Amino acid sequence: MFGYFTKYWGGWKPDKFRSNFNPKETSMILRDNQRVGYYVLKNRSDHNYIDNVQISPLMKGKGIGTYIMELIETQAIKTNIKLIKLEVFKDNPAKNLYEKFNYKIIKDKGASVLMEKKL
Repeated sequence: MFGYFTKYWGGWKPDKFRSNFNPKETSMILRDNQRVGYYVLKNRSDHNYIDNVQISPLMKGKGIGTYIMELIETQAIKTNIKLIKLEVFKDNPAKNLYEKFNYKIIKDKGASVLMEKKL
């Protein structure tokens, strides 16, 4: 993800990250008691918004992203959420995963797209 921050935003901005960080919205993903990723899920009035998904580079391609998406969707269904949205850079390989999960592009934002899935 660092490469995308550099490419599109001119680099990592730790102060911005810290000011937007909310531990109540952040869920850690553990594998064998090791942190391998996290995601940030924001509950909006009419949908859930996947604000951030980060997976350790050593764990990419090992099903962690699929696990996170299944977890988010299962949680949404259990809480009667009917819509999930997210934004992703167009050239981020994660976009392919979201498309595999039937997320549809609803808005082109230049370097990124806004996607949603109706449950």
